[in-house]
Amino acid sequence: MELLAVLVRAAFRLLRQRRRRPPGRRRRPPAPEAGSVIAGKAWVTDGDSLRVSGHRIRFSGLDAPELDQWAKHRDGTWFKHGKRVKRALIRTVGGRQVEVSVEGTDRHGRVLGRVTCGGKDVGAWLVRNGHAIAAYGDRYKDVENEARRERRGLWGHDVAFDPRDWRRRQAERG
Repeated sequence: MELLAVLVRAAFRLLRQRRRRPPGRRRRPPAPEAGSVIAGKAWVTDGDSLRVSGHRIRFSGLDAPELDQWAKHRDGTWFKHGKRVKRALIRTVGGRQVEVSVEGTDRHGRVLGRVTCGGKDVGAWLVRNGHAIAAYGDRYKDVENEARRERRGLWGHDVAFDPRDWRRRQAERG
């Protein structure tokens, strides 16, 4: 019984010590230089962003729907388009080894880059399947035109919004 009391006191002491420590933020690794490569497991944060080796990564050359962005099926039902895109990206690269060819950083401090998994361009896959639009350059314009012709993903819905327009409308609403 006495041993149990000692162990309980020691456990409570450890818990109190943990609570007293100021909550420390994890330090991010320094931003890599353009032209470098980041490799590691991909953790999907939304339809066009990942975490790889401690870095926040944003796919360059495309834009995907926001998590709270709505779209309408041909059958008339509305759904959260951004969440659907995130799930598709998780199925494709979540927890898998990827390589990010760094092209710079965006205004939010995220690393901009081209992401490949198993030698395949994940950004091209997103645009080809209608999960994202070609944006901020011409890299994926041909791939987007193919998705439009085939009415894949957002191009096959009755109502779907360009993510940039969606964000602007949401900002105007307040």
